[in-house]
Amino acid sequence: MSERIAVIGGGITGLFSAMYLAQAGFETSLFEKGELASETSDKFHGMIHSGARYAVNDMVSARECISENRILSGIASSFIDSSGGYFLAMSDQEAEFGDRLKSGCHSAGIPCTEEDVDEFLSMEPHVNRDLKRVMKVPDRVVHAFDFAAAVAAEARMLGATIATNTEVTRIIADENTVTGLELSVNGAKNREKFDLVVNAAGPFTWNILQESKIPSPEIMPSLGSMLVYDGRVTNSVLNRMRMPSDGDIIVPYGSSSILGTMATVVEDASSYTVDQEEIDSLQEEGNRMVPSLEKIPLKRVYSSVRPLISDGSGDPRSASRSFDIFDHSRDGYSGLLTITGGKYTTGRIIGQETARKVCEVFGSKFNPRNPELDTSFQRFRDSGMMLHADIYDMVESRSGTMDAERLIPGMALAVMASISNRRNVK
Repeated sequence: MSERIAVIGGGITGLFSAMYLAQAGFETSLFEKGELASETSDKFHGMIHSGARYAVNDMVSARECISENRILSGIASSFIDSSGGYFLAMSDQEAEFGDRLKSGCHSAGIPCTEEDVDEFLSMEPHVNRDLKRVMKVPDRVVHAFDFAAAVAAEARMLGATIATNTEVTRIIADENTVTGLELSVNGAKNREKFDLVVNAAGPFTWNILQESKIPSPEIMPSLGSMLVYDGRVTNSVLNRMRMPSDGDIIVPYGSSSILGTMATVVEDASSYTVDQEEIDSLQEEGNRMVPSLEKIPLKRVYSSVRPLISDGSGDPRSASRSFDIFDHSRDGYSGLLTITGGKYTTGRIIGQETARKVCEVFGSKFNPRNPELDTSFQRFRDSGMMLHADIYDMVESRSGTMDAERLIPGMALAVMASISNRRNVK
C-alpha cells in the first residue's frame, strides 16, 4: 500500500495501532513526545484485568478484559505473571455484594469461584483476619515496560518507523481534510504529509485537538495515584468485594506492593498534584485489607491520567473503561481518528480495531495476526535492527545464573534503546 499513516502517542495503544497498521501494509510512522510507554502505560496498576472489577457496572469492558486476558497470557507469557486475583469482603455488606459479582462474572464469561476463607488466609497470612468472603478470578500481573518493548520491536520489524522525543504540535488540515502533522524536535519545527492520522495520545488527545482547532470527542481526564510499598505482602492481586472505588486493589509487583487507586477528574493532563490527604485515604483503605501495610515503608507515589470516555456525569467511577475510535468525519474532518478510553489490558484489541477501521477508510482487507511477543526480543536481535546487540548478548549470556529472572528487563532496555531517538534530547 502507498497510504502513509501517522500514529500520535507511544503508549501501549499507539504501539499496538502502529504494529497492526504496519502488518496491514500501510507506511506507518509513530511519534512520541517523550520515551515509549513513559506516561499512563507505565504508571498504572500493573494488572492484566480479568474483567471482574467491571462485571457489575460495565459489562462491555468486563467482556473485553477477559477476552484480552486469555489472548495476552497466550502470546506474552514471558511478561505476565499468572498470579491470580481474589475479591475480598471485609464487611457483611461487601459479602452480599459478592452475589452480584458472581452473577456478573458468569454473564461476562469470567471464571469466578468461591474460596474457603480459612484456606485463603493460610495462603495469604497478611490479609485481615476479619475477612467475610473470598472469590477467585484470573487477574494477572504484567511487566509493562518489557511488554511494551516487545510490541515496539514487532512494529519496527513489520516496517513501522518510531520517532521518540518528537512532539506533535499540531494536526494540519486543509479545508477540513487532515493532510499531515507539524512536528517539533528540540524546538525545530517541520511538517510531514500523511493520508490519515490516528490520535492515540491518551490523556493528551484533547490538548492536541485543541491546539489544532479541531473539535474533540468528550473525554474525561481521570487522575489515578498509586502507592509503592517496600515489601511484598501478597502473592496474588487483592480486590475489595464492592463497586470500584478508591484504594481497593493491592498488586504484588516484584518485591514491592502497589496500592491504588484514586479517580479524580483533572482539567489538564500535564499539570496536576496529589495531596497528602489523598495519600492518607489510600493508605487507610489498604490497611483495611492488609493491616501489615501500616508497618511497611512507603517507597514512592506515582500518578497518571486516564483518558476516559465521558458519560456526562462528571464521575470517573461511573465512566466505562471500554474504548471508542472516533472518526472525525462525523464533525466534518476527514482523515483523522481519535482513540479514547480503554486500558492497558485492552491495548491490543484497540490497536487491532484501529487498523481495521483504517482499512475500511481505504477499502482494503485486513486479516490480523497476533504477534508472538514471547520471541520478539530474539527476533529483533536477529533482524539486524538492534543497535546495542553487544549489550543484548551480554545480558543473554547470564541465562542459567542466579540473575536469570532479571534478563528480560535488560533485554527490554536494549531493545528500547535501539528504537529510541535519544539524539533528539538536549
